[in-house]
Amino acid sequence: IGRSFIDFVHPRDRNTFASQITSGLAVPKIVNSTMVCRIRRYRGLTTGFGVKDRVVTFMPFLLKFTFKNICDDEKVIYLVIQATPFFSAFRIPNEVVAKAVPFVMRHAANGNLEYIDPESVPYLGYLPQDVTDKDALQLYHPEDLDYLQQVYETIVKEGGVPRTRAYRMMAQNGDYLKLETEWSSFINPWSKRLEFVIGKHHIIEGPANPDVFQSPVGEDEKAKAQKFRENIIRIMNEVLTKPAEVAKQQMTKRCQDLASFMESLIEEQPKVDEELRLDIQDPDHSYYERDSVMLGGISPHHDHNDSKSSTGTPLS
Repeated sequence: IGRSFIDFVHPRDRNTFASQITSGLAVPKIVNSTMVCRIRRYRGLTTGFGVKDRVVTFMPFLLKFTFKNICDDEKVIYLVIQATPFFSAFRIPNEVVAKAVPFVMRHAANGNLEYIDPESVPYLGYLPQDVTDKDALQLYHPEDLDYLQQVYETIVKEGGVPRTRAYRMMAQNGDYLKLETEWSSFINPWSKRLEFVIGKHHIIEGPANPDVFQSPVGEDEKAKAQKFRENIIRIMNEVLTKPAEVAKQQMTKRCQDLASFMESLIEEQPKVDEELRLDIQDPDHSYYERDSVMLGGISPHHDHNDSKSSTGTPLS
């Protein structure tokens, strides 16, 4: 009590919910309108302080909106919502359905789904706003497309098909159910072209997973795998491993040894008139004999007297 109702509506359904209310208020007559949306489930307080750690779950509902004028001291418009929960129509895997409620789907000539009955929700698991403007042909099983191509050819030629043989359609959970369909179409009388196709679907067998509202297994696995990938990257970049700790200690010791060695070199600087050469002797390459490395001394390629400017160079 006192909370905003929209706080309980799934984020993906809030725009549809808001537009439904706006259109309802815009109509001068008081009319009933319906929509399907997901409402957050109460998680309960039995887990004590662990409530925040539990996953937020949503449940699909059919909402019926009624706007009522209630006159007390002043005229106020109230929105009355009747919410009816949806449950999966199937209880067991591949359940044979005797008396399924038929539902209608309509798609344009480019395959875009324009309308789907709310009656389809317990059978397919899709909310109308989730699949509207999606490609209806993507719902058909790949192995049935050959047969359905023939069906669509008949629809275009004859204007419809009385009832097809059974074929498969994908439910929201990723599994397929079997159905038979009565097809009709609308041909634009001016352009003489097909505008849209209407299918009245009769479910005859449920999917292998009877819970049509469950998230597709593939999506869950992808999300899980991505989470593991991110964790591995984080571990490699943030967590200090034992080998890294040992390497760090070894590096610290090497730095200390090198610092001591350099200090001893600075304390014992060579005489300035003394050449320090590291001759490279290679019997097979005589041209190396002239090359040498000088430390604070003079170059072997110049006379001793030409190096006065370098005699004051300290050891670095």
